[in-house]
Amino acid sequence: MILHTGAALALAAVLAAPPAQPSPGDLPGTTAKLVADMSGRPVQLSFYRYLARRGSRPGQRAWDPEKRAFVTINGLTSVSVGDGGRSAAVTVSPDERWQAIHLQYRPKRPPAVRMADRKTGRTTEVELPVEADPTGQGQYLNTLWPTWSPDSRTLLLNVFAPGAEPRSEGIVLIDVPSLKARFVRIEKALITIGGFQWTRDSKGVVVRWGKNGRSSIRQYDLNGVVQRTWKVRGRPADHGLGTFSPSGRRFLTACHALESSACVWDTATGKAVTRIKVAHRFPVFGWYDEEHLLLPVRDGYGVTDLKGKVTETLVKVGAKEMFFPRFDARAVKRASSGRP
Repeated sequence: MILHTGAALALAAVLAAPPAQPSPGDLPGTTAKLVADMSGRPVQLSFYRYLARRGSRPGQRAWDPEKRAFVTINGLTSVSVGDGGRSAAVTVSPDERWQAIHLQYRPKRPPAVRMADRKTGRTTEVELPVEADPTGQGQYLNTLWPTWSPDSRTLLLNVFAPGAEPRSEGIVLIDVPSLKARFVRIEKALITIGGFQWTRDSKGVVVRWGKNGRSSIRQYDLNGVVQRTWKVRGRPADHGLGTFSPSGRRFLTACHALESSACVWDTATGKAVTRIKVAHRFPVFGWYDEEHLLLPVRDGYGVTDLKGKVTETLVKVGAKEMFFPRFDARAVKRASSGRP
């Protein structure tokens, strides 16, 4: 087939265009509403879990850019909604090329990640190199919270032994596009929602360390060697652009009782910059851009400035709605549009 110049340019433009992002509308399976156009933003709403009504089975949907809709995902096992960690079963790389689906419930088989390459259409199931539970229970170590590096080159998953008080065993790193996985042992980290998170340069990770009430944030390189420790409150933020601001000069933790506040800290000194009280709902904490945060707000989930003023609501959620979104970073250069 021979394309005329105009048709060829049009096809090239379509192929070069980034995947479509959701437009405002109802979110299937829920009474929640997306009230913001997500195109052109530094974050993407890539996945959500929900419970339509109490007593019903939970559901989950991920954004499909080809169908331009939130669709159900084969291979995800329904589990109890509200446990926090299992809400991040699907995550999309910042460059939007890779979709990772975490397959953690596989009887007598190690957990795996289904990696979908949106550029080629190829899907590969990557088994995670985790050992059987060292306590002798015969099951594989638990894995949770897949998280992409800011440069889209590596997917991280937390690894820990099961039990009432989960004990960190380390992390698994999956390289793309080779899809090779390796285990990095880092023991005794304080596992809370989100677990290990990336540094802005994608060359290290941070995690909560110590005991509840007396914890700090510790940074490691990708071989598990301690780099530094900040004596600050809370756990690393895990949504949107993640723990560190785009410049890396500041970092964010979910802090205080029941994660009722967002705390911003100076990276160089560890000193407090600001503390913002947040709405009481399932926690979403992360950077939106250098001067704004992605947080729970009165009507759902949205964007605030560093003084806590809500500048925009992205998703409206009823006060009693059981809705748990996953906001991933998105590697875009934003034009001036009046948005925060």
